[in-house]
Amino acid sequence: MEKYLSVGGRFLCRQYAPHLLLVLLFCLMSGFFVSFRNLNASQAAKVMEMYLAFTGILLMTPLFMPEQDREIWLLERSKAMPLWQLYLVRVLEALVFLAVVVAIFVFLMKKGGSVFPVGKLWLGAFAEILFLGSIGFFVSGITNQAVLGYMVSVLYFVANIGASKYLGKFALFQMMKGDYGFAPAMSAAALAFLGGGILIRERRQA
Repeated sequence: MEKYLSVGGRFLCRQYAPHLLLVLLFCLMSGFFVSFRNLNASQAAKVMEMYLAFTGILLMTPLFMPEQDREIWLLERSKAMPLWQLYLVRVLEALVFLAVVVAIFVFLMKKGGSVFPVGKLWLGAFAEILFLGSIGFFVSGITNQAVLGYMVSVLYFVANIGASKYLGKFALFQMMKGDYGFAPAMSAAALAFLGGGILIRERRQA
């Protein structure tokens, strides 16, 4: 356990900190763009789906970024810890931060007198935001380019604005319509993207 905590701590301090600061800034600026007071269930869902969704992209997409540098990739590959374990530690770190961010937004809206199903909103938001972030994670993994991961995730978000009806359980913005049934399918897809991204990076030869 100690070695995993050490690996996670090094990644957090050396590579992940700027991304976390960006997420923190993004959250601090939320007061200028959204309201947390006296929202109904649909309005609370809109805060999560139209604003907070981008935190998943910011937290999940850059997890492979250090190894875009071939020298760093070779160095990490030469160590005793398998790469899949290294990546899994990073993913777990990102999941913790994502869960905390979602919980903070739920707390702020509840404290502001908003009325909504707390458990359903947290679970639905976490599943949807993770799914969107996992797309960027997977694309970054298969292309070795975090920028492409960001682009594809954002394009998927934009595509849902006009074409969500064609995406079934994988459509965004369903909570605003009062539908939370997408969470199991979207969570499973997110886990598949995360596992697939790790597997591909583990087998990458160059």
